[in-house]
Amino acid sequence: MKIYNIFLGVVLVFCAACFDDKGNYDYHEVADITIENLPNLELLAYSDHIVCNPKITSSTEGVLSDNDPNYEFAYDFELKGGGTINTEHRWVRLNPSGSMNLDTIASFPADSYICWFKVTDKRTGCTTSTSFDVRLSSTTYEGWLVLCNDGAEEKVRLDMIAVISADREVVAYNILNGTDMPEAHRALELGFSPNMMASGELIYLFSEEGGWKLDQNTLTTDESYNVLNLDFIVNPGTNIATWQSVNSGMFYNQLAFFCVLENGNAYALILGSAGAAFELPINTSTRGGTPEYRVAPYIGVSKARPGNGSTALFYDIDNKRFVGWTYGTTVDARQVLYPLSDPDNKKFSFQTGMDLVYMESTRFSNGLVYSILQGSDGNRHVYGINMSGTGFIQESVYENIQATNFKDADLFAFHSQYPYMFYAVGNQVYLYNLGTGTCYPLNLGLKDTETVTMLKFNLYENPALEYLNNQSEEFMNRQYELIVGTYDSSVAGNNGGKLTFYQVSSSNTVSKRIEYTGFGKIKDVLYRERR
Repeated sequence: MKIYNIFLGVVLVFCAACFDDKGNYDYHEVADITIENLPNLELLAYSDHIVCNPKITSSTEGVLSDNDPNYEFAYDFELKGGGTINTEHRWVRLNPSGSMNLDTIASFPADSYICWFKVTDKRTGCTTSTSFDVRLSSTTYEGWLVLCNDGAEEKVRLDMIAVISADREVVAYNILNGTDMPEAHRALELGFSPNMMASGELIYLFSEEGGWKLDQNTLTTDESYNVLNLDFIVNPGTNIATWQSVNSGMFYNQLAFFCVLENGNAYALILGSAGAAFELPINTSTRGGTPEYRVAPYIGVSKARPGNGSTALFYDIDNKRFVGWTYGTTVDARQVLYPLSDPDNKKFSFQTGMDLVYMESTRFSNGLVYSILQGSDGNRHVYGINMSGTGFIQESVYENIQATNFKDADLFAFHSQYPYMFYAVGNQVYLYNLGTGTCYPLNLGLKDTETVTMLKFNLYENPALEYLNNQSEEFMNRQYELIVGTYDSSVAGNNGGKLTFYQVSSSNTVSKRIEYTGFGKIKDVLYRERR
């Protein structure tokens, strides 16, 4: 009996302890979580948004709200086939804020992805998850490549106005994000050479910190595509400042490629001859000799299509004269430049004694190259040299141009149908009619906070493009539209860039056709031809 009483007392104390302690713990029933409304998605990479509005139901609490304090939500994004999504991470969280609903741009390369949606009860630590597929298609097949400088650091950025169809254009921003391209700053220009041969097209991106060839299909790149290692027999150790091709007169190929480096050395890569890379500097009188002078970062060629010239124009900045390249009869002759001799009926001297301000190749007069030169007195002149046939024909000269703010301009563009020169200072663009000597300030409606960063005409490069039957007149006329890049400093972030296309008339006027916004500071633009 004594033993029974002791046992009963222990049991009663234990039960009392449990009863008294019950209120010290928050006992929570584990709920069943149901996740609905997460469909598989097919989107355009770098353009469309990944939008998710899931319906989440708890067996104990009903439908959850986006701001429910008891739950955390996560969207973890990764390649469906495995591997790293970029150079550092296997997966990326799409909602760093932890929101239930998602609306974020699909800023990843075209590929197949899986997204894991996770709901975690913060009270129990229990997680419920489900997945859905996201297939991102390429927006890089055809359209306008827009090279920008991003932010105060001027980081190189590549955007694209993707032409999906005749009825749909999509702007894709920062398409190199997530690729393995080394970080670079201060963009210079884009290079493009279509090719109907098996080797396909060439697309280059150049900056002050390096140049890279872009993949034909994805427009991605990495250090293995570094131009200095890829396209030179011997790495010159100095970056490319400008690059240009000259057509062969055929419908399917180019005759040669040229480039000028930061140090003023020029190179020629002759297609169809021995070797497939830039050899040694050509700013010399003997093949392989020590460079004898520096050339400006401009290369003049005929832009007539198909090609009708076998020459290229350079400018010797040390001796202040024009020098030329000709597709000579020997390999040695194709690897040198030579001073141009004045004709008997010269309009000006090729030995100008002036500084070269700008040079542009056009289709005007079947291949006219315009050069802007400035004398020691500050006056500026425009020389026109025709590059069709054997090239270097002095065609036009416009001395001592007296146009509003022309002496202060550093952005220019020349039309290929009319004798028009466009130039910009600040937020003002001017049209100067070379034939009449009249200057027309253009009212483009730019704000005081906007600055012009680029002027350009994008002449199509494909030698056969104008001879294909499926090209509309509207599409072909786009190459004669004035393209104006501006940047608005009042726009938040680094996306104040605007690209506007203007149709040019024979009455010294322009009219806006379309504009696109959201870019960085636009440095160059070109149309990737795939038609």
